[in-house]
Amino acid sequence: MKTHITALLLLFFSLTFLEAQNNSFFIGASGGGNFSKFKYTEDLAELYPGSSSVFGLNGGASLGFEIQNFTLSTGIQYIQKGGEYQTDNFEDDFGTGFFTGREKLHFVSIPVLVGYRKYLGDRFALSFAIGPSFNIGLGGKLDEETQYFGTDETDVQNYTIAFGNGLNEDYRSIQMGFQVSPGLVFAVNDNSKITFNVTWDSGLKDSFNPRYKDANDFFGAFKGEQLNRSTILSVGYEYHFKFGDRY
Repeated sequence: MKTHITALLLLFFSLTFLEAQNNSFFIGASGGGNFSKFKYTEDLAELYPGSSSVFGLNGGASLGFEIQNFTLSTGIQYIQKGGEYQTDNFEDDFGTGFFTGREKLHFVSIPVLVGYRKYLGDRFALSFAIGPSFNIGLGGKLDEETQYFGTDETDVQNYTIAFGNGLNEDYRSIQMGFQVSPGLVFAVNDNSKITFNVTWDSGLKDSFNPRYKDANDFFGAFKGEQLNRSTILSVGYEYHFKFGDRY
């Protein structure tokens, strides 16, 4: 994957020598909502056959270049992720139970995206961008609920989720993902553009901290990984500084 990204970047920068009046540097901001969930593998997938999305918010600032029809962009985004997961009925010392866990996690995300915009006239374009995202964990909360057959009582537990490399920190401090982002662009005028994007962000590695897993007997009984999946809906604004304005 690194080889492919390097080739895309070299192609992008080679275009900077073309017609300067069509090139620009832009800054912008965006915000919206997203739906996130966990994907489990191996034993964890069997333990949690029910996995559903939770809603979160996102927003932040961006900057980049538009060279002819190509774009290279990055920025810094705050995003809420997480997921809800349930077990089938299970047996323990208290009887037959049904477990539900719901996590809300907070990240700062830095995407690095290479894109292409196909203009259909002077004002409207279809866009497509891909690239890695670097997600820095800030903290989170886990709400657990266990219901038992034959009783109206429900056991509720609440926990704080930590990011880092220590034995008691649940998740990796930096989690890498890969984004695919189709969208629409509307040019208000020569400098201002409004964007509408749907972005799928998929985690590339197990989100659990390896030292935490090694020290936790739970993962000795249940093998597998937990991967983040997010569908991000956002509306943005870009202000473009055309290279041709200075030369």
